[in-house]
Amino acid sequence: MLKIFDLHNDYILKLSENKREKYISKFAGLNNIVSAVWTSEFNTRESLSRIEESQEFVNSHKNLFLAIEDLHFLNAENLDTFLQSKPLYAGLTWNTCNCLAGGALEHGKLTSFGRKVVKSMEKYNIQVDTAHLNEDSFMDISKITTKPLFCSHTAFYGVNANPRNLKDYQLKMIIDSGGLVGLCLVSDFINGSKQCKVQDVVSQIEYFSCKFGINNLAIGTDFFGTKNLPKSITSYSELLNNLGTALTKIGYTEKSLNKIFFENAYNFLVGKS
Repeated sequence: MLKIFDLHNDYILKLSENKREKYISKFAGLNNIVSAVWTSEFNTRESLSRIEESQEFVNSHKNLFLAIEDLHFLNAENLDTFLQSKPLYAGLTWNTCNCLAGGALEHGKLTSFGRKVVKSMEKYNIQVDTAHLNEDSFMDISKITTKPLFCSHTAFYGVNANPRNLKDYQLKMIIDSGGLVGLCLVSDFINGSKQCKVQDVVSQIEYFSCKFGINNLAIGTDFFGTKNLPKSITSYSELLNNLGTALTKIGYTEKSLNKIFFENAYNFLVGKS
């Protein structure tokens, strides 16, 4: 039976406690879900509080993992507190620049404090997420990291030239490093529309697999992080049934689907730890 390892789901701050429990009880029995804490809208105190609360929730449930999106709140005084939370991964920025690096929609490079944070994360075995970085900061990290490169949720610039998408040379760098790329389900990134179709997601997967194979490809849905999900892929069951069926029709085997949907992500982030 196919299952999902979702590299990026924003449910944890978007649902009330009761709805969150119901959501997890429905989907996390079989699937593995990385629970992303998006901090861009919070100040330093609120960010740390939300991370602590989310960590408690994740730790009390099977098959859940913690991630942090946007480390804008970090400073020399709270860096150790963040490191002790030990998320599975963390991204330095959202779409704008901060004290660490340049976001995808702005210019800016990795700062000296950003370099310290990257090195500190590596010591604590926290994966650096390159999603939401601009090209300069992506390259800066690639030059100093000793770990494989990783992007939790993106799409591919060669299919749709969106600034949040990765270009072929970046994809190759990630693959050459032994890293992992998560394909997101944001229609804006998939084909530039507000609601793409299943076939548009298939086209993204085909683009990647034809150029690079499937051993470094995974899924980072961005559920609850976007309103612009593809038609007929708005839940894990639809992802497995509708996208899985569409890929099967063009020749993807169950073994291949398991690698893309689950195995690649599990082996990269959990199996190695």
